[in-house]
Amino acid sequence: MSNSSGYSGSMQQVELASFMSLSSDGIVIVDTDGKVLELNRAFEMLHGWSREELIGRLLPVTPPHLIEEGWKLYLKAMSGSQVNGVETLKQRKDGSMFHASVTISPVQNAEGQIVALIAVERDITQQKLMERKLAESEERYRQLVEYSPEPLLALDDFEVYYANQAAVRLLGSQHAGQLTGRCFLDFIGSEHPIDMAVSIEQLLANDSPSDTMTMKLVCLDQSLIEVEVRVIPIVSRSNSSVQLLLRDITGRPKAASLQETEQLYECLVENAMTGVCLYQEEKMVYANPYFAAMFGYTGEEALQATLGTFIWEEDYENIREIAAQTLEGRLSTFPFSVKGVKKDGTLIYLEGLLTATTFRGKPSLLGTFQDVTYKFKVEEALRESAQRYQRLIKFLPEPIVVSDEGVLIYVNKSAMKLLRAKSEAELIGKSLLHFIHPDHGRTARALLQRALRKDEPSQFRELPILCCDGQLIDAELSSIRIHHYMGKTVVLTVLRDLTDRKRAEDILVRSEKLSILGQLAASLAHEIRNPLTSLKGFTQLLKSKAKEDVFYYDTMLTELERINLIVGDFMTLAKPQLAQFEYGSINRMLEHVVSVLNHQAVMMNVSIVSKVNKKLPDVYCDENQLKQVFINLIKNAIEAMPSGGNVVITAEQNGEHVSIKIKDQGEGISDSIVEKLGEPFLTTKSNGTGLGLMISYRIMEQHGGSLTIRSELHKGTTIELRLPIDGKRVKRPPVSQLL
Repeated sequence: MSNSSGYSGSMQQVELASFMSLSSDGIVIVDTDGKVLELNRAFEMLHGWSREELIGRLLPVTPPHLIEEGWKLYLKAMSGSQVNGVETLKQRKDGSMFHASVTISPVQNAEGQIVALIAVERDITQQKLMERKLAESEERYRQLVEYSPEPLLALDDFEVYYANQAAVRLLGSQHAGQLTGRCFLDFIGSEHPIDMAVSIEQLLANDSPSDTMTMKLVCLDQSLIEVEVRVIPIVSRSNSSVQLLLRDITGRPKAASLQETEQLYECLVENAMTGVCLYQEEKMVYANPYFAAMFGYTGEEALQATLGTFIWEEDYENIREIAAQTLEGRLSTFPFSVKGVKKDGTLIYLEGLLTATTFRGKPSLLGTFQDVTYKFKVEEALRESAQRYQRLIKFLPEPIVVSDEGVLIYVNKSAMKLLRAKSEAELIGKSLLHFIHPDHGRTARALLQRALRKDEPSQFRELPILCCDGQLIDAELSSIRIHHYMGKTVVLTVLRDLTDRKRAEDILVRSEKLSILGQLAASLAHEIRNPLTSLKGFTQLLKSKAKEDVFYYDTMLTELERINLIVGDFMTLAKPQLAQFEYGSINRMLEHVVSVLNHQAVMMNVSIVSKVNKKLPDVYCDENQLKQVFINLIKNAIEAMPSGGNVVITAEQNGEHVSIKIKDQGEGISDSIVEKLGEPFLTTKSNGTGLGLMISYRIMEQHGGSLTIRSELHKGTTIELRLPIDGKRVKRPPVSQLL
């Protein structure tokens, strides 16, 4: 047993070392005093310290001003709590700082005591920098729209959800809150609401901006103003979302209004934080400052280039074809997503819109470009991270399932193997409770509901599980809540098969009983056999002198012989038998045993029916010991049918094993007794000792096989023996462990 535990421990150490060496994150293991026990290569590269410099020392990676914060995290982990994704500053060997995401997990021994801490660090300096730049960019966009002199409204299903300051002033409001939530059609004069509603619905259907419309609006103070309106669908929101560009032309001459609008748009485009260009006759006729800077050119250099200068050559042909269709009028607008090329040759990712327009009487293309490189890299990093973790979980040796409201949405390979499923389709979409024994369904449901209420994993709970093939196995499970899995809160459940553990516990209990019985047997056999020999000899002597009492002496000799057989069984248990293993024929052994027992079977009106596959491979075994097992079991089957019947013997190859089944038609054995069969002196026969079945168990274990008993009352009993074909590769327990 100790060898097995050592093997398991070494395997866990190998798995931990493999995980640490393959991880791209810095991993360090410290003892309860904070001294370094182990670290991986990624941790060395992250901090600049070598493994030799840190082993056995306190970690010198926390900046002085954050030592108190680090101490609090240490105490939290030492209390048994998980520290997840804390963002903080870390210090390198050269004194430089970097942003890190830190996770600390306590390591407990078998008694639940914390013996070490595992810390995982991830450098998020670049992420922090990009997030700050993104926030600054978003703030610039917000201020550009908020303080634009052009009134702007955003509608969702005709309801105002945003109004900039110019729109607030235009509609006579004190603040934007007086406009948001109201239907825009309420502001339109009585002659226009239906036309406006129809126009917006058509624009949404075509997904294109409208021409400029003129209409009258009713302000909050009931005054009327005349405005020019242009409706533009917002492609980044739902299909019913649009933005309205308004311009007050009340009491102004049309020409002056047009000139002011042009000035406004020129100001807006020149200062926009989006690249804008105008392309006509294969030439750039306009590029705003942001467009030129985005590609690393000056404004003059940008006007000297062609559209192909800014688009990666593999994407340019598609853009060129679409641009031609747009200029021909077959497309009015076209959203695109391509790779761009900066002046220094760096590739960037672009998203934008091409719109057909007219400039100085000639067809032109108006293009808007947005650099989404950061967004693309973040999404790509997230995808790669998700794929790594998904692959890690998929091939993890621990069976794992993920359920949404109790319904399985993910299972890894180990879980499929545990549940005997041939494909994911047998499991996905079914309730997790479907695989729990009905008697324990309420307990399993309570465990899942409890896991949804807190972020800590539940304690492992032992529950019987029904596999896809109908087999019932003992298992234990633990669940934990997982947030934001495909946008949902789900439950991750870890399953553990307890079959091997239960079998090992049964073997241990049986071995302990056999050990005690062996010691008792050695003592009893020694004390009984000597006087027994004397009794038997004197009884035979008296029988030869008293011819008239032969019957009584024969009875005494029979009983003395029975006692001698029982003592022989004791001696078999008491001293180890030197097994001589070699390849032998199961067919030949069974034929020999059947021929020996056939006479007894005929006397009890029992027929032995052999259905043995004649092409069975030889197995590596001790023939005499296997014959003893066959004799014990077939003899038990015969004696289980005092009124006669059939004993059916089958043998066939099953993969790397040979399976032998012995089935009788007796009264059967209750489940409560079947569970205890093999224990010393437990027998269902009036004159039995229970030692034969115990010896059979021992022999099968020594052969690396198994003995399984299944029985139904009034239907009979079936005993299955499984023997490995290539027994040389089987690690047999020493005889001392079997006795």
